[in-house]
Amino acid sequence: MHASPTPRGTPARRGRSPRASTNSPGASAMPVDIPNRPSTTFTSCLSIAVEGTTPIERPDAAAPSASTGEASQSYPSESKRAPRKSKTDAIAALHNHAQSNSDDAPDSVTEEGAVRINLRDGPPIRVTPFLDLTTVKTPDRSLNIPNATDRPFGLTDCPVFHPTPEQWKDPLGYIRSISDNAKKYGMCKIVPPAGWDMPFVTDTERFRFKTRLQCLNSIEASSRAKVNFLEQLYRYHKQQGNSRVTVPTINHKPLDLWSLRKEVQKLGGYDAVTRNKKWADLGRLLGYTGIPGLSTQMKNSYARVILPYELYRERVRNSPTLSPKKQGDPQLKTHAPGKAVKPTTGEDDVSEPSSPLTATSSPLSEPPEEASGRPRRNTRQSSLEHPGPRRATAANDDNLPFARSAASQADKDGNPELHCEVCLKKDRGEEMLLCDGCDCGFHMFCLDPPLNTIPKGQWFCHTCLMGTGGDFGFDEGEEHSLASFQARDREFRRLWFKSHRPASQLESDGDVKMTKKPDPNDPTVNVLDDVVVTETDVENEFWRLVQSQQETVEVEYGADVHSTTHGSGMPTLETHPLDPYSKDPWNLNNIPILSDSLLRYIKSDISGMTVPWTYVGMVFSTFCWHNEDHYTYSINYMHWGETKTWYSIPGDDAEKFEAAIRREAPDLFEVQPDLLFQLVTLMNPSRLKETGVDVYSCNQRAGEFVITFPKAYHAGFNHGFNFNEAVNFALSDWLPFGLDCVKRYQEHRKLAVFSHDELLITITQQNHSIQTALWLNDSLQEMMVREMRIRDKARSLQMGEVLEGMDRAEDQCQCTKCKVFCYLSQITCTCTTKVVCIDHIDDLCKCDPKSRILRKRFEDAELQEIQVKVSERAAVPGAWRAKLNKILTETARPSLRSLRAVLAEGDRINFHLPELHSLRKCVARANEWVDAANAFLVRKPSRKRPRKIRGPRSSSDSANGMNIIDDAPDRPEHSLDDLYAVLKEVENLGFDCQEIGFLRNLAKESEETKAKARVLLNTTPSPRDRDAYIQECDRLLLHGLSLNVLVEELLEVEKIVLREQLLKDLDEDLDESNGVLLEHVRGWVARARQCDLPPDNPFMKRLDRLLRLGDEWERRVKDLLTKPQRTIEQLEEFAHPGSGIPMNPDLLDRLLDARARAKDYEKQAKLWLSPEASTIKPKVQDAVKLVARADKDFNIPAVSDLKRTVDFAMDLETRCDAVLKHRYQHTDEGDIFQTMLQWRKYAKEHLTMFTLPNFERLDKQLSAHFRWLESLPWFCRQHQEVHAHNLMEDVIESTRPEDDLPPNDEYFTCICTTPVRPPAQGTVSDAVQCDHCFARFHGVCAANGGSCPFCDHHHWNGTIHKERNWHFCYLPTILLHAPEVTKNYSEEWKQLEIVVHRVDRLAGVIGQFLSFASQPANQRAEYIPQVRHYMRKLYKIQFAVSPNPEVSFGLDLAGLHRILAGQPVPVRIKKRRRPKFVFGQDVDPDWRDNTRCICRGRTSYLLNYPTVQCEVCEKLYHAGCVFFPVDSASGVRRFMCPLCCIRKNRSYPFSEVRVKYGESPDPDVYVNTKEMLQNFSKEMIYMKLPPPYTQTLFVELIRFTPGVPENSGGRRSPPAGQPVEEMLPRGLPLTNGSSSQAPHPRAPHPPVPHAHHHSHRSAPVPPPNPYENGKPIGIADPSSSRHVPPPPPWSNQIWSNAGATAPPPGARVHQDARSPHITSPHVGHTPPQSAAPRKRKYPDDVPPHTPDERLGPGFSPGPPKRRQASDTPQPAATTPRSNQGLSPSLAMMLSPGPNDIRTPPQSRAAPPSYSSRPIAPNALPAGASSRMVDDRLPRSHPHASPHAQPHTSPHVPHQNVRKLVYTEVHTDRAGEFGHGGHGSPPDDYRSIPPMHPRR
Repeated sequence: MHASPTPRGTPARRGRSPRASTNSPGASAMPVDIPNRPSTTFTSCLSIAVEGTTPIERPDAAAPSASTGEASQSYPSESKRAPRKSKTDAIAALHNHAQSNSDDAPDSVTEEGAVRINLRDGPPIRVTPFLDLTTVKTPDRSLNIPNATDRPFGLTDCPVFHPTPEQWKDPLGYIRSISDNAKKYGMCKIVPPAGWDMPFVTDTERFRFKTRLQCLNSIEASSRAKVNFLEQLYRYHKQQGNSRVTVPTINHKPLDLWSLRKEVQKLGGYDAVTRNKKWADLGRLLGYTGIPGLSTQMKNSYARVILPYELYRERVRNSPTLSPKKQGDPQLKTHAPGKAVKPTTGEDDVSEPSSPLTATSSPLSEPPEEASGRPRRNTRQSSLEHPGPRRATAANDDNLPFARSAASQADKDGNPELHCEVCLKKDRGEEMLLCDGCDCGFHMFCLDPPLNTIPKGQWFCHTCLMGTGGDFGFDEGEEHSLASFQARDREFRRLWFKSHRPASQLESDGDVKMTKKPDPNDPTVNVLDDVVVTETDVENEFWRLVQSQQETVEVEYGADVHSTTHGSGMPTLETHPLDPYSKDPWNLNNIPILSDSLLRYIKSDISGMTVPWTYVGMVFSTFCWHNEDHYTYSINYMHWGETKTWYSIPGDDAEKFEAAIRREAPDLFEVQPDLLFQLVTLMNPSRLKETGVDVYSCNQRAGEFVITFPKAYHAGFNHGFNFNEAVNFALSDWLPFGLDCVKRYQEHRKLAVFSHDELLITITQQNHSIQTALWLNDSLQEMMVREMRIRDKARSLQMGEVLEGMDRAEDQCQCTKCKVFCYLSQITCTCTTKVVCIDHIDDLCKCDPKSRILRKRFEDAELQEIQVKVSERAAVPGAWRAKLNKILTETARPSLRSLRAVLAEGDRINFHLPELHSLRKCVARANEWVDAANAFLVRKPSRKRPRKIRGPRSSSDSANGMNIIDDAPDRPEHSLDDLYAVLKEVENLGFDCQEIGFLRNLAKESEETKAKARVLLNTTPSPRDRDAYIQECDRLLLHGLSLNVLVEELLEVEKIVLREQLLKDLDEDLDESNGVLLEHVRGWVARARQCDLPPDNPFMKRLDRLLRLGDEWERRVKDLLTKPQRTIEQLEEFAHPGSGIPMNPDLLDRLLDARARAKDYEKQAKLWLSPEASTIKPKVQDAVKLVARADKDFNIPAVSDLKRTVDFAMDLETRCDAVLKHRYQHTDEGDIFQTMLQWRKYAKEHLTMFTLPNFERLDKQLSAHFRWLESLPWFCRQHQEVHAHNLMEDVIESTRPEDDLPPNDEYFTCICTTPVRPPAQGTVSDAVQCDHCFARFHGVCAANGGSCPFCDHHHWNGTIHKERNWHFCYLPTILLHAPEVTKNYSEEWKQLEIVVHRVDRLAGVIGQFLSFASQPANQRAEYIPQVRHYMRKLYKIQFAVSPNPEVSFGLDLAGLHRILAGQPVPVRIKKRRRPKFVFGQDVDPDWRDNTRCICRGRTSYLLNYPTVQCEVCEKLYHAGCVFFPVDSASGVRRFMCPLCCIRKNRSYPFSEVRVKYGESPDPDVYVNTKEMLQNFSKEMIYMKLPPPYTQTLFVELIRFTPGVPENSGGRRSPPAGQPVEEMLPRGLPLTNGSSSQAPHPRAPHPPVPHAHHHSHRSAPVPPPNPYENGKPIGIADPSSSRHVPPPPPWSNQIWSNAGATAPPPGARVHQDARSPHITSPHVGHTPPQSAAPRKRKYPDDVPPHTPDERLGPGFSPGPPKRRQASDTPQPAATTPRSNQGLSPSLAMMLSPGPNDIRTPPQSRAAPPSYSSRPIAPNALPAGASSRMVDDRLPRSHPHASPHAQPHTSPHVPHQNVRKLVYTEVHTDRAGEFGHGGHGSPPDDYRSIPPMHPRR
């Protein structure tokens, strides 16, 4: 891990690069002489402006002043402090030296700096807020990149490791495994396996960081040492009065003073070189050859320029007053140039060198103060940690004529506390000089040599003069985002390599080589514009710039960015808990706390060490030589970006490296002894290799890890924009390195990052494993010895002791002098809070040593106990090995028990013991042999059941012992040969146990048994000794079983015993005559084969024959039982197999059971097919179940016959059930009821044996159906059929809903539906006329009855005979009492349903009209056409129509007709008339563009202007003249001109319109046309208006026609709807109309259109469109008649209440078919003054209505108010209705019963009710079922809008007529015709679909 240096103090105290040399305030004070052509350049990346960067604010920066050379140029983040004058002069001297070839080279050091090169001009580069990761190089595991072979300096690459996925699981284990090889190189590279892809989780938009500025040629050690020396030399000579330093030249070549001094010092100094006469040799070393007097020139140059300064330095070192020894250790720097002396409160404030506790390593991204854990206390800091702020005057005192005195400065600053740094006195301020470097005071007489006068110009003290360059560090750069930093790096790289092409691409003459196009996927090559740059090219260029004195390049580096503040690039458990990589062991946030890392025992987080730091690099940005804090391991991972080159030096060569770099620049280390801690110094690897230091390198690319090892130095640089992350960790082998580092820190007085002793104690407290004790023991012992030495020394000084049981803060445990951590013990005193170590006890205070206190963290015994426990744990593995060695060396065959005990003890030790593996293998092999031996020694119990002997057993079996060998599985598994093999194996194993002796005894005993068995086998007993022989065999077998060894001879003895037993059993039990079981035969055969019974044995032959017979019988029976169906005959055949055949009893039982079941099935089937008289009939389902069970297993003929009969019965039942449930689909020809009669006949003939419930129910309904047909009035008993054709035609024709209004033809006066028109000229009419009502009739029509049907009541009271002489009120009852099958399938019932519904609707309309006309006020002659229209319908129907049999609507209408026809002719009322206006545009001719506009054609420029046409008058207007918007965006489409709006009394929507009459002299007086139109004014009405304030049109009124405001009487006219001739004297008899017929004048009342709309009973219809093509349409005046409110829906009285009536349909104006959107059920009433006819076009142009007090609240005699037209239908309010508003005949059926279930109607709105008489509750016949009402919509008119909304109010017209339908309650009905559909009944009733569909 690498880091950049920490800035020491303010920027004014750090070393400056030449960036601002031209802006130096003191540049003009030093005369310079440099050629006009500059030889050095300064290039900074800050010259590339980028958006999103923030310059760093520097509070101490001095304002830049103008330069004497070229104009000053400022940069975004350029430091504003001025460089030291002497340093710029020294750099100028270097410039002169670089131009040694010039003839006019100056011989003096001048102050002009390098020429600044501005890489890019123009606006800042634009960047995105976030970083596009597709633009950077990311990990690619598929690439196999070989190591570079052309490395500069001939360096060797470090090893690269590729772990396997298994090795990858344990990071620290893998690193430990490769460390032996890798640590020899100081570092290594690890490439993760394929598939491992660590995500980058940093928020690139919010991530911002600060950078460091790095001047590349100031980093190299020798270059910076040279600059510092020249600055010191210049300062010295200037203070000595030599204001112009002259650089000697030899052979016109400036002498390199730095190289000269270095070589002189190598040769021993000035005196040694002079004494040895080495000046000429030294000149040749510097490159001067062949020059006369070279040695003299070299010597004089050194003596004149360098030697005085060297003598001054020596004098200061040896001076007792100026030597720094008095301030501290001579090896350490105690006075810092540029460090202001601060007032101190005690000695605690003076500490050298710096304390990491007070300033962190990098303020680039400081962690927040409230963050948990401590910040990283990085030791990579300068001893110049906190230089005080320099006074403002000091920065600009270069031009002062004299040095500053203490008195003058005190007057300026008001600070009288200055003191002399030599004598430490504050007196004589006028003789005290102030240093321009550190602001410290010095008496002139205290200096060595003393000064007599104040020097001129600047003056520096000896410390500042000799310590120049000791405050070198990196300046702060700018604050960046990742995107802005990438943009700057990309542009800098492109511009730099475009102007500095790599040498590998240039020819010898400087031309560009033709190179092959590189692979775009090659990460080692970049193409910048047309320049190909390889990794080697970048490395060569980097080292060239580092060593170049002519080219100064400044770059930025974002190093040490705290991840605690900005977030790690890797996911963590806190930020990404669900990401699996947050728990990955290779995650840098997890590596320091892994189980094997010692840093996990540090008690707090250390930023940068245990918490990762991130690094953002750009091209050439570098990290200098350093090793890690505490010499720990580091691991660095590159997330993405360009290559990072690393250089490493193994830890073994660390001392050699430090010596080499000290020799390279000794002055730097003299000023900064801790220089290597600062990370600001590089040394060329080639120079290091020359000194014998091993240097290695590697190139790290995206997705790769670099591991550095303890104490290894490393450095490197970046090839471009990249993002790295690094952290530290420590393995167990690190402990010695860590201790060495702590000692080194103590020597250099560097504060350690953590306490090494505290870490050791924490490990002992938290880890008690043996493995830890082994590597911890040595370090712990060293700590104990060291601590005991400290305590012994303290006790020897007789100090007091105190024990503290708690840890102190870290700053209270550090030695004030050497900064070492004193964790275990510190020395303090009561007089101070400081603590010191034992080595600096004298620096604590001046008290008596006995008064000091030794403060201990642990007691001695406690520490010793910790050490003892660790030592004991560490000794456990050794003790175990000793015990094992003792067992193995005592005997050649150790006891197995001892080996097992040692193995168990080793397993309990939680530590890897190498010997344990071999011991475990040995013991495991011994245990295997013991298990094999126990197989012979221990007989395991058998888990198998013994086999039973088949067949009968004799009673003597047990006595003879014949059953002891029946259990064949109990035989031993191992033979005697196996026993000998086991014994032979143990001879080679080398251990001892008791099982060996047991096996040897077993082998001996087995041999004896084997010999006895052979004796028995060789003996042939006599029949007499046969039993004794068998008993002897049994005894030997019993003994053999106890051996657990299989002896072959015992098997033969066993067969002898088995044969003997088998023969006895066969002789006793084998009896074929009594039957033998097949199971016994098989058992005997098995025993015979087991004991090797000969085949020719008689018993064996018999057993073989019986076995064949039994197997054959068993096979055939199984085949039969496995068949799907068996016959009874087959079962009978195998049930009696015959004697002598062995049988299976289980199989035989199954066979007999199947036969019994088959016979039972056959018996039941025959019983049901031929039942007896008293037998109970079975159900069809029972028969089906029987057939299903029987067919499953058997094939029985009787069951097959039953199955066929059952199928017929089931089919019939299914059909009957479908009919009853209305699911039957009749597909046969003929009537369905005739089909049902055929079913009845078949069932009674063939299916009487079953119970058929569905058929019986259907049979009853068929009988009821035919009885119901006979009850119909039009049933013909002669033909036994229904004649309904003519009836249906008459009913349908007379009950059309659209025909409820009378025709508007005046010639419709006959009782028929044909008009009685005048005959043609020359012909004679047969028409006759009634003398009473003057109605004319056709001759044919008048012949029926001989009297006027309208006036003569005999046509209606039954006197005149009619064919249909029944009453309608009985038909609903017949309809209700129809059977269900009739309702579902009878065409006659459907016809009756149509008749009832249609006639009932007509009866409701007529009843409501009669209720209205029954009031005297409503009996007007104008209703005569309506009365006659209803009478024609009833006359056509013929049968009586009314709610009950006591009422006849025909008779009532005839009486009403007589009343109306006998009234006198009413007086005609003259209507009001509105005034008329003629405007100027009405009399003007059309203009040239056919317009007749408001402008009246008087403005020529309006010609061909856009026009708009009025929809009323159809005249053209200029759109601009009438303010009409012509753009389509306005949405205005319709236009009514201002003139038409005035005439219609409407407001013009686009402007104000004023009418001016020419006779009015006042210009503000206008005509009030609105009031004139409203009041029907006869005179002109004026009004005075203010001047117009908005768009206004002015119209000229030409003429005025007065209106008619009041009504006036006139002559009498005939009744409405009658011709004039009807006013003749009236009489009942009809006369020939030929003599009296005359032309019919137009009826005085407006015609009633009805052909294009549907009326809903007597409900009024909406008015027609009041504005149609500009022509008025007549509107009936509601004030001309006396109306009364209609009856409410709940009224039960008929024609009795005058206040509950409604006018007939003809009394109101009907809705025009072109106004379909009038849907509001709430209507107003028209006032009398607004009822005059007028033209209306718009929906809101409808006059309001005033209610008539005589009418009820629900009745509206006038047209309803029109609503705004809309395409969206508005929902109509529906309210529940009771049955009292229905017709009486239907109310009887609709009365709810106790179990009535009603569903809401499926129509959109309920139909209006009409008044009816109440019907008594007992009017409903018994047994009538409840009904519900369903609304039907008739067929819509073709001109009606589909969006028309239905109305629920009885006084608002409906778009569709609804019709009552009687139906049962079914929840599954859809909206078909008759059930809520929208189609009206067709005219042809024969094609009407069923009224009650069932689904």
